[in-house]
Amino acid sequence: MGIWRLIEDIPRSGSFNMAADLMLLDNYSQDDYPVFRIYDWECPTLSLGRNEVLDSRIDLEVCESLEIPVVRRTTGGKAVLHGFDLTYSLVGGVLDQQFSGGVLDNYRYLAKGFSRFFQRLGLNPDIQERTIRKKNKDPHICFVDPSAYEILVEGRKIIGSAQRVRAIHQPDSLPNRVFLQHGSIPLKDSVVQIAQIFPYVHEDSLRQEMHSLESVGIYPGRSMHRLRQLLLESLQETFQLEWERRGWSVEELGLIKDSETAFQSVEVQQVC
Repeated sequence: MGIWRLIEDIPRSGSFNMAADLMLLDNYSQDDYPVFRIYDWECPTLSLGRNEVLDSRIDLEVCESLEIPVVRRTTGGKAVLHGFDLTYSLVGGVLDQQFSGGVLDNYRYLAKGFSRFFQRLGLNPDIQERTIRKKNKDPHICFVDPSAYEILVEGRKIIGSAQRVRAIHQPDSLPNRVFLQHGSIPLKDSVVQIAQIFPYVHEDSLRQEMHSLESVGIYPGRSMHRLRQLLLESLQETFQLEWERRGWSVEELGLIKDSETAFQSVEVQQVC
């Protein structure tokens, strides 16, 4: 039976959440347990993919009027509106004992645990075996374009994931390839807010592409707390693991604080 470290975090700012996940990635060693962090946001926050182009199709004035900070993730992918979702991160070693394949293999492996979560909610999840190729791919919105091994319900995307792999060089050891996976499961129906931020999108078409636990009748009948616990139970059962519940150390919080400035709101950075 494997062991994963579990961090059940309190609501944090976007800069803290992004700096925290990068710190876990940067400081992971091949002798560590995989780290699963489930967390929330102090306020609605838009995260952009690491290489996502910030252009006029993202209305930063709307974000400002709605008091929605805009931050950039360490992982790739497209924009996700948080604060209405269950957000997680997972850090582990590529090709270590618990992750026996490459990047796509890890996506497929982890999808089994999330699929069980949706099954336990009484839904009928479908794991997308490969990326759906569309003639007119959306340039920004994560939940419009399903990627390989993401999960659909009624043909609509209900979880978004993004990953980053990097080589970590540590003293007296060989380079170690480590991955960080971000994921978001929408709780509340945020289509109205998304359509405001991305004015080129129509609400009706967006609803045909994405689901939330509210739109499938699960939330708020089941609370965020209960859904969190059900997700952890589903992962535990699927992967036959034990949770080592271990929050932030003083040293880790110091490292996060030191790097938070790199994740200030895009608006503050005046990126265009």
